[in-house]
Amino acid sequence: MKKIGQLLLMSCLIILFLSTCSPKEQKIYIVSTNDMHANIDNFPQMAALIDSLRIAHPGLLVFGAGDNRSGNPINDRYTEPAKPMYELMNTVGFDLSTFGNHEWDGGPLALRNVLGWANFPFVCANVTFDDTLKMPNVYPFKVFERNGLKIGVIGGIQLGENGLPDFHPKNANGSHFVPLNEVLQQNIDELHDCNAIFLLSHCGYEEDREIAAQFPELDAIFGGHSHTRVAEKQLVNNVMITQAEAKVKFITLSTFTFQNGVLVDKDMQLLSIKDFPKRNTKVQAIVDRYNRNDYFRTVVTTNMTPIENTESLGCLMTDACRYTTGADMGFQNPGGVRFDTLSARPVTLKDIFALDPFDNEIISFTLSGQEIINLMKSCFTTDGGPIYCSGCSYKYKVSDEGEMKDIEVTLENGKPMDLDAKYNIVMNSYMSSVFDYEHVDEGRTTFRSSNELMLEYLASHPEIDYGNTHRVFEVEE
Repeated sequence: MKKIGQLLLMSCLIILFLSTCSPKEQKIYIVSTNDMHANIDNFPQMAALIDSLRIAHPGLLVFGAGDNRSGNPINDRYTEPAKPMYELMNTVGFDLSTFGNHEWDGGPLALRNVLGWANFPFVCANVTFDDTLKMPNVYPFKVFERNGLKIGVIGGIQLGENGLPDFHPKNANGSHFVPLNEVLQQNIDELHDCNAIFLLSHCGYEEDREIAAQFPELDAIFGGHSHTRVAEKQLVNNVMITQAEAKVKFITLSTFTFQNGVLVDKDMQLLSIKDFPKRNTKVQAIVDRYNRNDYFRTVVTTNMTPIENTESLGCLMTDACRYTTGADMGFQNPGGVRFDTLSARPVTLKDIFALDPFDNEIISFTLSGQEIINLMKSCFTTDGGPIYCSGCSYKYKVSDEGEMKDIEVTLENGKPMDLDAKYNIVMNSYMSSVFDYEHVDEGRTTFRSSNELMLEYLASHPEIDYGNTHRVFEVEE
């Protein structure tokens, strides 16, 4: 009996030893999306998909990487702009968002409204606000506790060459920015006791890769801004980088596995929203309520030929501004054309306001031909693509350094543009404020908005046909 007792005691000790030495596995699940741009129509399916993930993974966190607004007039031109999006994000149960550049489209006071409506905090380590703005619910980082683990999430936003995110500079009033890499390390250091540190970034995929190379203390970056579809796991310096394209087409489900509190594995899946067969009925009812607006169904013209590229739509926008102002040429930055296809069908007010949600003022300049070349080069560098035009066409080459060169502009009458001659040109106020190029004339406002001029143009064009319109041509070396 004594020997049996000793054996039982030894067995218990072995079991106790094994239980204390075997690793304890813990998992953290995070859904991330980005650049939703007020595409409220996809929210019922997204909500149902997230509902199913919450059932499978209790404690699921839901993050947004910025640009929640700007893109759908149902949201952007609501009596309280952006409120529909935040009612929907609250209903879905977002836990956190960072700022995108378009969060400033309504200016800082509109941003303050958004922060008051959101039932979740915002994180952004490289922005501060004047005290007089009284911005609520903004932090450099937040810490979440799930499954006995502490998860630190830092926020960050991209800055352009002018030291601001990509918005109209007048909207910055009282908002102050510093480059993210100047403040990221100190925020990482403050989260030293966390089991994992993430960056919720609106900096773009390529910049996220640079951040990952510089800050290996980060475990993952949930990205936005560049609308990149990251379909498979991407590791840079062992930092996982994700992004879910844009406009609520996808969400990313990231899984982080820990053993005894130490992160040992990370993985991600890109999940299609449009392929999910269910809809959240509560969210659908909210979307239907906001969409019940006959004003935006007003037909303003009919598109005769399907348009399948951004340039053709840019030609429509520049024609509208040029013809209504009587300018020699009109120019449009590619980033200001907010969708790239338009089927052959009646075109509504909703289409027009979605194509150009910013409603910028149109500015008139007198520029020489050389100054127009300078403008084209600046747009290519600043906006990431060739400028769209009316009253001319042009061809160009791209240097090994990625800059525009050998630009040859042909006027509408078939003659080459004279580099010394003066031309009356129009562009939107974002371009006139952000593009840095050598020119003399400081410009004059027309006191009219881009959408106002578009609707005036369409009033005399009951049919439009831009499906095969091309005025910009890249020539290979």
